[in-house]
Amino acid sequence: MIKKIFFIDVEFDQTTAWDNQLQSKWAHHPLGLMYLISSARKIYPDIEFKILHTITCENAEKDVKRIILDFKPDLIGIRSLSICSGEFETLAKVVRKEAPETPFVGGGPYPSASYEYILEPSPPLVDLIVKGEGEITFVELITYLNENGSLPSSLTGTVVPLQGAKVKVNDARPIIDNIDIIPAPAYDAIKLEDYKGISNLAYQRADSCAFIETSRGCTYKCYYCHAALSETVRRRSPQLVFDEISEHYHQREIRDFVFVDDIFNVPKKIGKTILRGIIDHFPGVRINFSNGLRADQLDDEFLDLLEEAGTVHLALAIETATPRLQKLIVKHLNIPKAKEVVEKCSKRFITCAFFIIGFPSETMEEAMETVKFAKDLDHLAQPVLSICKVYRGTPLFDALSPTPEQTRLIDEQMTGAPQAKMAGEQAIKGNQFYGDFFSKEQVPLQGEGIDNIRWEWLRTVVLNPDRVHNSYRVMKKFFTDDQIVNFYKNFMDNPNFSQKELDKLLKRKPSAEPESIELVGEGV
Repeated sequence: MIKKIFFIDVEFDQTTAWDNQLQSKWAHHPLGLMYLISSARKIYPDIEFKILHTITCENAEKDVKRIILDFKPDLIGIRSLSICSGEFETLAKVVRKEAPETPFVGGGPYPSASYEYILEPSPPLVDLIVKGEGEITFVELITYLNENGSLPSSLTGTVVPLQGAKVKVNDARPIIDNIDIIPAPAYDAIKLEDYKGISNLAYQRADSCAFIETSRGCTYKCYYCHAALSETVRRRSPQLVFDEISEHYHQREIRDFVFVDDIFNVPKKIGKTILRGIIDHFPGVRINFSNGLRADQLDDEFLDLLEEAGTVHLALAIETATPRLQKLIVKHLNIPKAKEVVEKCSKRFITCAFFIIGFPSETMEEAMETVKFAKDLDHLAQPVLSICKVYRGTPLFDALSPTPEQTRLIDEQMTGAPQAKMAGEQAIKGNQFYGDFFSKEQVPLQGEGIDNIRWEWLRTVVLNPDRVHNSYRVMKKFFTDDQIVNFYKNFMDNPNFSQKELDKLLKRKPSAEPESIELVGEGV
């Protein structure tokens, strides 16, 4: 019988140096695993769970060994994002060595997309992969183990290894249409104090906030995104959202909330209902949207509700300013409307806008249109330029139709930072940019062209004095000077960024030519 389950949520641990934007600085709580626990408890209330989130560890390998020895789990699960695939492999091998007879399963974004890479080695890194949404599959997996004493080979929603470096992909698990059946995430499975010194993606303290999911899925089909495979947005009932917030608000005295929806404001009606409920029932909260707001689907009423509800930070994904590429990537953003909304948001909230360069067929001229678009946003606090990355399981991967060698190189580039540093060893070169694996006909922007665009971005967007001064005034409404310095540490990807550097930025006169600033990397 399964009595103890050990989960590992793989990110970078504290032994990793500051050479990647997503390590030891920003983190969600392990919501995916916490949802698995709450779902399993409905059927198996006596199972004991333990989560190790490696971002809270000084040395993840030692902690994995210690927990396996002390906890003696009957089942071990491991999950990660693709960017942490190297750490996933390292810790999976530790588990294999320390608990060779314990059933060992993988899940989450990386295993769901790259199951061949995980299961084809001999021995495979894990025994079975749960593909896609895992709540129902995971409960059925426990039931099968309890009834049969071994892992299933044909369970819906799983992938299993076969002899001869092959895999068996079982029938896909249908998405959970009614996500109200999923209980709120099991926050008692983690200790908030473990996150001391770690920020979340909205630059709030991860030890004093809670993450809220009001919906799953996305109606848009952006071809670089795994969410493109979903059919629709599935919303939780607003009352269940309020009940979850209430527990955090009253029992844990939490006032900072981060919404993790793929697209919170579609449909607008339910998003507005949730905001009105927050206004009515939870005075004094600070809410943040570090992931999903669709710019061209925000109206003035929505912005007013965001402000009245206590919004501090929000993020808007623009990607490209070129209509041709908007059509190519299947985002179909209304660019003029999006620009108008970004400008309005930037004057009211600490606003992040995401941009991407390096799409297949994108020219230098088109990429520079995106730079020009961002340069005009002179109140934007956080202009984030990412270099297009390719991941297995996305329509973009299929559209490129890579050869086996190109696929191997794409798998290697997954672990690089999506927002590369401007200088030093992490600057884009070699296999950091997928375009260098393909012909210029497919990907005109090769590595050298990408570098030139990034320097122009730093010079005209990041160090734009108008943007620095205007966004500073907005940030002062929400942040202390120490918090603003911490914001810039992350934004500039420079752990040594100080008040002195901030003062230097602010001393430059608006509309002046950007001067030299001591930066380790752009981080944007």
